Amino acid sequence: MTAAPAPERAGARMGELMLHQEATTTATTPTATTTTPATTPPPGVGRDGVELQLCDVWRKLLGRTDVGIHDDFFSLGGHSLLAIRLTVEVRRLFQVDLSAADLLSAATVAELAEIIRRGSTESRGQLVRIQAGTGDSPVYALPPVSGTVLLYPPVARAMGTDQPFWAVQSVGLQPGETPLGSIEEIADAFIEQLRTVHPEGAEWNLIGYSMGGLLAYETARRLTARGERVGLVGLLDTRITVSPSGDPDFALRALLWRGLKLELDIDWLRGLPPEERAAVLVERAVAAGTMPADFDADRLRRMIDMYQFNLDALAAYEVKPYDGTVTVFRVTDRSMEDGTLPEDLGWSAVAARTVVCDVPGNHFTMIEPGQVEVLGRRLREQLAAGRVQEGTPA
Repeated sequence: MTAAPAPERAGARMGELMLHQEATTTATTPTATTTTPATTPPPGVGRDGVELQLCDVWRKLLGRTDVGIHDDFFSLGGHSLLAIRLTVEVRRLFQVDLSAADLLSAATVAELAEIIRRGSTESRGQLVRIQAGTGDSPVYALPPVSGTVLLYPPVARAMGTDQPFWAVQSVGLQPGETPLGSIEEIADAFIEQLRTVHPEGAEWNLIGYSMGGLLAYETARRLTARGERVGLVGLLDTRITVSPSGDPDFALRALLWRGLKLELDIDWLRGLPPEERAAVLVERAVAAGTMPADFDADRLRRMIDMYQFNLDALAAYEVKPYDGTVTVFRVTDRSMEDGTLPEDLGWSAVAARTVVCDVPGNHFTMIEPGQVEVLGRRLREQLAAGRVQEGTPA
């Protein structure tokens, strides 16, 4: 294969953390069996796809940005006419009919989400609308190794509330779903889902954090092969290669530290019977505020399995050439790296054109408050730059 051109720069030299480190760390595991939650989720951030979408609906209906999942709808300014509009939105998004009694007894996002989960037909499959926006060129975010999309609301807001923003979670997180076995299969499934909401004739803008970048890349390849117009392919600190982990507890560690934000003794957990282990994790995560109160052990086991399925798919994936542009959002903090990595993380070897953009923070903090605001601006700038190149007004 002919070597691709050297990457174009959008800033200074940056650091990157190995993709595998998205969900683990090399620090010594604590020996205590007590939990120490790293952080409590911001009050306006939902803890699953249902809560994320409800928060977005409330922000639009109430005309405010400070919606918390435990805030009362009526205390925030909701009234009977807005309540009717809320029921219409819930029916449209989830195919669940709410009664007046439902709204009175479940007046918070968290409480309403429990009712919706019990009655939802899951007709949208893996799709989650993070932000409705007002434009006609949506951004689609693909999941990291966890399979969930809970990290993306701050990214969407940092891009601006006018930016339509959808995310798609991995197949296998919902009851009855069978996880897909390869990156190629996952990309095809995502395309089928995204077509149900994609505006006709619009270009496809795809982004992905860590492993999600590989999914965005493969999805872009497959869309281009079908004659579709692809715009931004944003790789958020994504390496081109992944080495399989030799740690038999990797999936559990990944979920524990990055997903649930808990610190527990892995050896102690491994020694518990599976049902008791799942029950302990749910109890501790609910107490830490990183899981909804109605979360059950079966869902937790599916999350652990999801990590392992995605890791296996990554290890087997062979990156192929892409006749288009990829934009690598490269972190400036290299303190967590284990060696010298190329400026573009290797993407110029397979993409026809590679752009590298500086973003502050390390692999973990780049999507957290204080850093994500810059990432959002850089994403918006690259989105606009792509439109200008195509002759479309930014």
